[in-house]
Amino acid sequence: MIQEIFSKLSPELISNLTNSYGLSNDQASKTISTTKESLISSLGKEVSSGNIDGILNMVNNSSNLSSNPMFSGLINKLAQDYGSKLGLSSDKTIQIASFILPKIIKAISGSKSGNIEKTDLMSMMGSAAGDALKSKASDALKKGLGNFFN
Repeated sequence: MIQEIFSKLSPELISNLTNSYGLSNDQASKTISTTKESLISSLGKEVSSGNIDGILNMVNNSSNLSSNPMFSGLINKLAQDYGSKLGLSSDKTIQIASFILPKIIKAISGSKSGNIEKTDLMSMMGSAAGDALKSKASDALKKGLGNFFN
């Protein structure tokens, strides 16, 4: 489900990132992929630490994100990742994270009309984590096999 949300939102997000934040198309695309990786990683850590209720509270109350401590933590983590992976300034990273993350959380919430349950969340996280692992394994294999034949 997270993959579908990113696929659906990507054109709008890329357009806004290029028009409003001055990113190139390549930077905007990398921002989207960094967002997905960072979000899956951060939420995965929350799930593994047992904070499922915290995630559910955030996605099911998406109209009140600014006062949610988990949301603030996700914004800061995204901003750090944008800076380290994309080389963007700290001012710009916070602006971009504050623009993108609410749209994604609201899309997740809207997928079940603000009534995400534990089973929905676990299903989302399971498929997202599986997709991320498949992608990383594929990249590793490509690099490994590429070096093998050189």
